[in-house]
Amino acid sequence: MSMGSLMEPGQSLMWRGAMIMKAIEQFLRDILWSDLDVLVIDMPPGTGDAQLTLAQSVPVTAGITVTTPQTVSLDDSRRSLDMFKKLNIPIAGIVENMSGFIAPDTGVEYDIFGKGTSGPMAKEFDTKIIAEIPIEPSIRTGGDEGKPITFVNPTSETAKRYMAAAASVWATIEEVNAKGGASNESVQPTTPPGVSACSQ
Repeated sequence: MSMGSLMEPGQSLMWRGAMIMKAIEQFLRDILWSDLDVLVIDMPPGTGDAQLTLAQSVPVTAGITVTTPQTVSLDDSRRSLDMFKKLNIPIAGIVENMSGFIAPDTGVEYDIFGKGTSGPMAKEFDTKIIAEIPIEPSIRTGGDEGKPITFVNPTSETAKRYMAAAASVWATIEEVNAKGGASNESVQPTTPPGVSACSQ
């Protein structure tokens, strides 16, 4: 399910926090998800209303941050990881996107934007890099055509990295569930309905 499915092509989405919060709650409660093994929610960058609403609405089993090797992206991801800590969301790991470039003609990998720069950040937050996903033309073409690289070219290096990341996330989910599962009790609002927290 995507917000884009509800909008006209090219239409901008200019919503205040309250509207975003209602949309998230509706996605969670009004869609017939059936029985799922995993529900992956792709959130926009940031640590605002959308992320806090999700954490308070449902117990989040694990959080993943996706970054690129550049410093500006690492700064944003560091804030996301800090948010996971403060909301008591277990961190499943870091995906470093645009991590190198695999030439389609030779298969040689080049570090054009850097690679592995998220390692110190992973150490800082006691987590790990679960995948270093390179720039590869087949990822883009597959995405445009609705054909994931893990499906159309499962033996490729990038597909193997995606599958390793998925296996790592699943292991984290099983570990959290074995310890009693996720809980969001500690991040629930403590003020009565209709009362501003600023007035306390």
